[in-house]
This record gives sequence, C-alpha cells and structure tokens, in this order.
Amino acid sequence: MQSRGIGIIECLVAAVVVGIGFVAVYGLSTASTNVLMSSIEREKANMLSNMIFEDILTDMANIKTCPTTCPYNEMNFKSSASGSTNTYDIKQTKWNTRSTALLGTATTNDVRLIEIDKVGATSKFEIKIKIHSRNGRVKNEFMRVINAS
Repeated sequence: MQSRGIGIIECLVAAVVVGIGFVAVYGLSTASTNVLMSSIEREKANMLSNMIFEDILTDMANIKTCPTTCPYNEMNFKSSASGSTNTYDIKQTKWNTRSTALLGTATTNDVRLIEIDKVGATSKFEIKIKIHSRNGRVKNEFMRVINAS
C-alpha cells in the first residue's frame, strides 16, 4: 500500500518538472520573438533613414544654411507637411507616408526627427535621423557626416 503512494508522488513530481520545462520554453520563445521584432523594426528604420539621407543630399543648397535657416533641421516627419508645394514640404510628406507604411502610424511616444548640425568651422554637416517606433520602445538613431563644399 505504501509503494502505491510513492508512485503517485513520483508522477506529481514528474508533472511539475515537465511543467517548469514548458514555462521555460515559452519564456524563451517570447524573448526570441521580441528580439526578432526589434531586428525587423531596426531594418525598416535603416531603409527609411537611407532614403531620407539620399533625399536630403540632393538639396545641398538648403543644407549649407543649417542649422540656422535650414528647413530640414528639427524636422518632425510624424505628420505630413501643411500642403505647401516647396521641395522640403513635399519630402516631409513623402517621408511621413513611407514611415507610416513601414512602421505604422506614429504614436505619442514615437519620434521621427531629423537634426542637422554644422561641424565646427568646416563645411561638414552632421545629419542625425531619430526613429523611435512601437510606442517608443524601439529606438534607432542614424547619423552621417557630409562635406557640403
């Protein structure tokens, strides 16, 4: 009679061990899914920032006025431009449309910002693009230094 009780206890212990194993595997799969999603978001943001860098480089005349009167400095492309037909407003609307297609509609904690600073007394400019997505949880920042001479 006593050996029968030990068999039931062994089965319960085995079930607990298997349950702990399932919980561990579930936790691992959740963590790997989060890492994969962050990697995908980073790749999308990289594609978007490369497109923005290429578009900005075609407008060297405006870049040379940065950071004082440059229309791209501190440009927030979370929303479209006001409907103007100048070059930089058209580009802002393009970048907003593309970022919404790639990363979804921007939330209050998301950041989609361009910053341009002159490097010292040289003709070099530092272009930074900040793209925070998934309600600010995924933060990506890209930078290029260009020579505007």
